[in-house]
Amino acid sequence: MSADSRVVRRVLRVLLFVAALLVAGASWEWLAERHDRAAFPPPGRLVDAGGHRLHLRIDGAGRPGPTVLLECGIGGATSCNWGWVRPEVAGFARVVAYDRAGLGWSEPGPLPRDGRRLVAELHTALANAGVAGPYVFVGHSYGGLLARLFTAAYPAEVAGLVLAEPSHPEMFARAPTFRSLVHTMRRAARLAPALASLGIIRAVLPLIHTDADVLPPVDGAAQRAFLASPAHWRGVVAELDSWERDSSPEAAATPGFGDRPVIVLTAGSSAGRWSGLQTATAALSTDHRQVVVPGATHGSIVNDRRYAAAITAAIREVVEAVRAGRRLP
Repeated sequence: MSADSRVVRRVLRVLLFVAALLVAGASWEWLAERHDRAAFPPPGRLVDAGGHRLHLRIDGAGRPGPTVLLECGIGGATSCNWGWVRPEVAGFARVVAYDRAGLGWSEPGPLPRDGRRLVAELHTALANAGVAGPYVFVGHSYGGLLARLFTAAYPAEVAGLVLAEPSHPEMFARAPTFRSLVHTMRRAARLAPALASLGIIRAVLPLIHTDADVLPPVDGAAQRAFLASPAHWRGVVAELDSWERDSSPEAAATPGFGDRPVIVLTAGSSAGRWSGLQTATAALSTDHRQVVVPGATHGSIVNDRRYAAAITAAIREVVEAVRAGRRLP
């Protein structure tokens, strides 16, 4: 046998071995996703949002208004991220946590996934679920941009807001390092569906610390299942593609919050870095307050019980101000 023939045979063995690994990974992922669907059925309702269905978790039925809407951030977050906040708020108000189209338990929606489309779909789903305003809109991170857009689109229905680490429309322009970080995140996210379909993300996820690790056990387990899902990552990519191009300019064009009570919560780790932009967001209302949460990070302010309590307290304060028709203390 010639040397060339031996090289060809070795290359073929390597290729066959790699192909076998890929088939094994894809098969394992298919079985794991079947298990996840059985282990984590939707805890809420799937409601029509205009041709596709959003997953809404509605708690606190029978509580007086306003209704609290919980809007998560971008990059993989779902209704599970409100695991510490949602049940506490349900003790004093009706509360809705939901998954945007393509994320969590919700069905994919049409492109582009820009902010105006997202808030219109939420509004349609709320109407179809029979959940009328007034609302206290609670947004984390990217949810801060959606808070501006929802308020601008439905001003008569938004009575107050609580924004935790809200994104600002000018972050891309003011911070080149932030733009570079998001662009890197987009490139990585584009690879994620393929990696997830081969079981690679599921294999390495237990080795990586994520915000899901500090959520309540049931919510954390469901969130980890979504982080391993190719479908979920396709939803993440669609939102990231529209963030700088569409959603930020749309939010920048909104008029502000008027005299609605607004509390902005800033993580201690963000003080001096993003806190100025968050102060500007708070000042969109003539009745506002900014609160720094010591020790919290951008993610842990929602996902960690120690810091999420500050969001619950702010929600209660805004809800009580709306009910009493008064300004924040």
